[in-house]
Amino acid sequence: MKIELAELLRQVGNEGDVEDSEKLSFPEYGLVLTKPVKVRLHLTNTGTSVLVKGTIQTEAELECSRCLDSFRRPINIEIAETYVKQDPESSQGKETELKESDFVYPVEKDNTIDLNELIRQNILLALPIKSLCDNNCKGV
Repeated sequence: MKIELAELLRQVGNEGDVEDSEKLSFPEYGLVLTKPVKVRLHLTNTGTSVLVKGTIQTEAELECSRCLDSFRRPINIEIAETYVKQDPESSQGKETELKESDFVYPVEKDNTIDLNELIRQNILLALPIKSLCDNNCKGV
């Protein structure tokens, strides 16, 4: 899921809202989404970065840790992330120490942001370590 930022990046302080829905799934990470991912985002150009705040809604198919049955769980996540325009010369080929500011998502060269990695990471973090189909599940 890509978002075009050309208009937002024209002036510092520009803001915009985005609503989108797309069918995504990440089976290579054990994450199967059974409903399209709906995003509602508010974007703000700070001059050095784009702040992205909003919500992600979808549904995941999980396996119960006790009875091993599959079940579906709705997912509603509040997000607040930063996308930064990368300087291609900044650390290319050099060994550098990572700082907290290095752990942000990049704005692509074509002034777009790709939300897939943000969506994947936030959904995985929102899932419980042990998924239960029901709190009273007795298992097999």
